[in-house]
Amino acid sequence: MIRAWAGGLCALAVAAAMVRILAPDGSMNKMLKLILGAMMLCAMIGPLIKAVPEGISALQQVPETPVSSEFTETVQSQMQRAASQQAQTVAEAVLKNIGISFEKVEVQMDISQPDSIKISSVTVKLRDITQKARAVSALQKALGAAVEVKISG
Repeated sequence: MIRAWAGGLCALAVAAAMVRILAPDGSMNKMLKLILGAMMLCAMIGPLIKAVPEGISALQQVPETPVSSEFTETVQSQMQRAASQQAQTVAEAVLKNIGISFEKVEVQMDISQPDSIKISSVTVKLRDITQKARAVSALQKALGAAVEVKISG
């Protein structure tokens, strides 16, 4: 088997050399080299793949490792914290842009649904309670959801 394989490689190498000698130089020369090189590579690897079929199939079926629950919880809490921080930043920017002064903005997120994070409530502590309606309207519009906005002065 090895003798036949080596003989086939030698015959292919001689045939490839003859094709390269007979082929004219030009723009197709690089393509010809690529094709002949691929043929040689396939001829060399082919018998090895046939000799080890169970090894190849074992490589194709790599077992999946289970994700640890601690890792999942860490990722969930980080995503919740990042989403809360982003929503708080948006809320603060909205209030500053419309000229409403505030002392504190807190955003609570809900992650009870799998693969879902949503704003459950926004708490704003205003310096001027007369701005309540404007703040509620602007925050609900900016955060893109009908959220409960609690304002204490």
